[in-house]
Amino acid sequence: MRLDTIIENAHVVTRDPERPTAGRIGLWQGRVAGVDDEIDGLDAAEVIDAGGAVVLPGFIDAHTHLQLTGQGLLAIDISAADSVDQALAIIAERSQTFAADQWVEISGYDQRAIGRDLTAAELDQATGGRKAWARHISSHSSVISNAVIRDIPDPASRDLAERTHGVLREVEQDLVRAQRLPYSLEEAGRTIEIAAEQARREGVTFCMDAGAGGRIGSLNPLDLSTHQRLLEQGRIPVRMQLMPSLDALHAVQGGHGDGFERGLDVGLRTGIGSDRLRVGGLKVVIDGGMMVRTARFTEPYEGSDNRGQYSTDPDELIAGIVDGHRAGWQLAVHAIGDEAIDVALEAFRQADTYGGTAGRRHRIEHGGLIRPDHIAELAAREIAIVGQPSFLYDSGDDFARQMGPKRAPWLYRGRSLVDAGVRVVGSTDRPLAGTPLRAIQVLADRTSNSGAIIGDGEQLTVSEALDTVTTHAAWVAGMEDRLGRISAGFLADFTVLDRNPLVVEVSEIAGIGVRATVVDGQWSDV
Repeated sequence: MRLDTIIENAHVVTRDPERPTAGRIGLWQGRVAGVDDEIDGLDAAEVIDAGGAVVLPGFIDAHTHLQLTGQGLLAIDISAADSVDQALAIIAERSQTFAADQWVEISGYDQRAIGRDLTAAELDQATGGRKAWARHISSHSSVISNAVIRDIPDPASRDLAERTHGVLREVEQDLVRAQRLPYSLEEAGRTIEIAAEQARREGVTFCMDAGAGGRIGSLNPLDLSTHQRLLEQGRIPVRMQLMPSLDALHAVQGGHGDGFERGLDVGLRTGIGSDRLRVGGLKVVIDGGMMVRTARFTEPYEGSDNRGQYSTDPDELIAGIVDGHRAGWQLAVHAIGDEAIDVALEAFRQADTYGGTAGRRHRIEHGGLIRPDHIAELAAREIAIVGQPSFLYDSGDDFARQMGPKRAPWLYRGRSLVDAGVRVVGSTDRPLAGTPLRAIQVLADRTSNSGAIIGDGEQLTVSEALDTVTTHAAWVAGMEDRLGRISAGFLADFTVLDRNPLVVEVSEIAGIGVRATVVDGQWSDV
């Protein structure tokens, strides 16, 4: 037998408990043929000298939004601004060359960084009266210019946008999406392509895109078709799993009496479904986000009477989750506030009467504030928590202030979940800041960018943190039999690093350099 490739002179961290380290990896037809002595006596068409680099199973980003990330990369980026005036100056300078009828799209917008929300009038002045759309980094709010407001056809909705000076939150953003979207398949594909390449350069080999076809995450509802075109054209460098959004589903015939009466139009056609591109869980959004104070809590945000909001009526959300469970979907439920988690758990209780939730690999996305009384039930129902540890680094100080001293220790938990038997999975929620290496570091040190420790006692070991973006993420994708480890028979997906996160100082993990990624056995330098 002649192998396709042998990678040698490597420090291989396999995550295989039977053989935790190795120095050589043999590859054949996109899979691992073996390591070390398992490939003794075999030659290969290609030999790659890793130069002493650390080779890990490929990082899996279990909750991401590539289209929104790519949209932001192509937009006017104001993330460097620390004041309203500076943000407007960047917008004015960059939009000067835009055609009069061209949309001005703005990324990196965060009212916390510049002191307050922008206004429609300010966007008018900065863009010369063009249609402008500043999407918040969390995607839970936007600011639009008066040129957009004037074209809102419904008088009541137009009046709402005028009264808020162009600031739209949660579903109100449909008012701008209705005008700007959908992107063409090629435009949407380009956003995915450039965002996937950015992810690959950060060591990611597999992305789970949350919200295909829905209002959060999609620029064209035919998401499967868009991704399939990219795959066929060789333009998508990472493995993909798409999570359709509940709000993209509609009534269909044939499901009556079988538990689920809704289906979706996402561009399904011949050729879909493989280890490179497949359908994942059903995404259901219960509440908003903490960055714009719309996540739903049982107690108000500190210093206010605001408890956040639901995306729609909770009873409708529960019904959608139960129906999805009955139809055989894995559920991926966005729940950040503790009251939103209450709703998610009630839905799983009701779903439990239709075959049980344990073993179904249902997941709660974010799990921003998990009360102590939630933990045992999450463990009993085998609900995974797909969190974003980097939020604690970038926004932990703000979130702790929002929650106050009593609730702050419950933010984005780690140790208490793991000790109870809850599977913790790491992700970035890009386009928000963060990388898998940053996630590993924050899970281990719980430190914000100010140096404050958020939730002391919730730290994981670095080895446990590494599992959240490898073995645990593969499990929640239903692919733990072929991803998440470097072992004979597994898919040849690797992340190649300058240093080993298991041996460097915890504070240095996020700064480890990514040398290359390997997907299906194909080595690509960074």
